[in-house]
Amino acid sequence: MNNVHQGPTDTLLPGQFLVGAPHPVSNIRPIAFYIASDETPSERTYRLMREEAASTDHSFWADNNTRFERGRIEFERTRIDRTGSCTLDDLSVYFQEYQNESYERHVEYNKYVWKRNWRMVWPGIRAWVDEVRRRGRRREFAVARHAEQGYFFGREGVEKDRAKDVKDGSAPQPSQPEANRRDEKIRSYY
Repeated sequence: MNNVHQGPTDTLLPGQFLVGAPHPVSNIRPIAFYIASDETPSERTYRLMREEAASTDHSFWADNNTRFERGRIEFERTRIDRTGSCTLDDLSVYFQEYQNESYERHVEYNKYVWKRNWRMVWPGIRAWVDEVRRRGRRREFAVARHAEQGYFFGREGVEKDRAKDVKDGSAPQPSQPEANRRDEKIRSYY
């Protein structure tokens, strides 16, 4: 399973990302990264590296947790058949066995994560430099795009300006369902 969010990220501002609920098996939270319309090659490379890292982590932990649960269920079943019960002390024996048998796999995974993270440092720095160079222009573009979509409707300062425009008759009022949907979205962020 690809753990990276595949839906639209049009509502994200530069530098933002969405984090979902933990996956039921891997316990890794899916992340949707902001994709700039004028994304540079270094920003794209770094974003793809981060998405690949999230996907790899999800795969490893889904496999690890599945193995653990399968082994625990089998251990409990065997213990109940043999002794009639399975206590927490019995489960501690299983946990120790599982740690011993998966030690090498975890060591290899940790080595991989350290190497991967070090490989991501330089692309991350290059992406950050590109982002800083273009930050002002991107922020203005993103805020203008969001303002056109009405995401700021309902905020006090904007509401006062809008009320003044409504008195003048120069601004159309949004339909009630549309305004409710915007207010609901704004409240969901806080």
